[in-house]
Formats: sequence, structure tokens, C-alpha cells
Amino acid sequence: MLKYEMIVNDLQKRIMNEEFEENHKLPTEEKLIEEYKVSRNTIRNAIKILINLGIVYSVQGNGMFVRAPKKKGTVYLNSTRGVTMDNPGNKIINKLLDIQVIEADEKLSQQMNCKIGTPVYYLKRLRIVDGIPYALERTYYNKDIVPYLGKEIAEGSIFRYLKDDLKLSFGFADKYLTAIKLSKEDAKLLNLNENDPAIMINDNIHLSNGLLFNTSNIIYNYQTTNFYSVAQ
Repeated sequence: MLKYEMIVNDLQKRIMNEEFEENHKLPTEEKLIEEYKVSRNTIRNAIKILINLGIVYSVQGNGMFVRAPKKKGTVYLNSTRGVTMDNPGNKIINKLLDIQVIEADEKLSQQMNCKIGTPVYYLKRLRIVDGIPYALERTYYNKDIVPYLGKEIAEGSIFRYLKDDLKLSFGFADKYLTAIKLSKEDAKLLNLNENDPAIMINDNIHLSNGLLFNTSNIIYNYQTTNFYSVAQ
């Protein structure tokens, strides 16, 4: 994990623990540089992410202030960091339901911008946050870019594996939200009822060079999930 990402996670936890509750203000850049023993650019990169996530805001000439805390189970629509990174301090369990290598058919090849027959990892996971089913995820990874995905990785943080081990540089994500009704199978996994409402996000993630390497269909538990985005 890059230094600025570690600082983001640490500051998120400190904010959640109400460390800055007295004046709702982060320490100055100089104090953060001294505290974390990093460069000014590293601190500014961390602060930029916190601003983009809507966790802090800047007042020119007066510093960085903490915004109102987000509700538990918040999905950050303008983030590509994944459930584990977006929920620091919460107990995350990734229950692997299926993992296999398949060949991209015509429909999947069009969706993933790859050739028909390209080997693709297919994963089905139930994401559980603090003991409650949070999301049901069906994900495809281009095996030419992600050469290995095993059970031990799928049950942890795939995001960290891609960033830290494979050194992939994420660029941007296209997210499409759709309202659906739950099938009997999906409802059972989420501890809901058949035909209950749900929000499904089709999430297409690109590398910094623009190459699409991952597409997901994620169905969220309507009872536990909130969606958040910063508008500027």
C-alpha cells in the first residue's frame, strides 16, 4: 500500500474515533508531515482523496475541516477503493461462493473489450459487514491482466492484492445504477425476500492507461446500504 493510502486509512479511523471532534479541524499540513514523516506531496495526495470522498473540506486560508460522518454501510460512488477500504473499522467477511476461469463469450467480450475466448476469472462473493449481508458481487477479471486469483485472495481484499502485489495502477470507474427486484436465490443470500427491491451497480474499472480489466455486477442490501457522491 502506498504511503498516502495508509495515511488516508489512518485519518479515516481517527475521524471515526472523533479525535478531531473539539474543533472539527485536521492538523495543519506541517503537523501532518511531521507526524507521519512523509513529504508534503504525500500529505496533499492523502488530503485530496479525503476531499473526493467527502470526508473533509477545505476552507481557504483556514485549513481542512471534517464533514458530518457518513452513515454505516455507505457506498462511495466516486471511489474505486472497494468495500474493505471504504469501511475502515468495520469487520468485513468475504464469503466466496464460486470461483472459476471461463472463456469470454460474445456478450462478455463486448462488455470487457476483449477478444472472444479470452480467459476470464469469474468470482461470486457475498460481502458481509459487521455480521450482516451487505452486497452480492459477481465479478469478472481479464486473466491476461490478472494472471492469478485464488480462494485465499478472494476471501481477503482483492483491491489490496491488485494494488500492492500486482502493482496495478487504477484510473477510473464507470458505474451504472439500476433498480431491480431480487431473485429467490439472491434474496436468500442477502437475508431478504424474493422480489424485494435492490440497487445493482454495474462497475467497470479501468487502469490508468484506460484499459478495462474488471467488470462487476453488485447487488446491495437495501436495508443496510447508503449511496454517496460528492457534487462540485
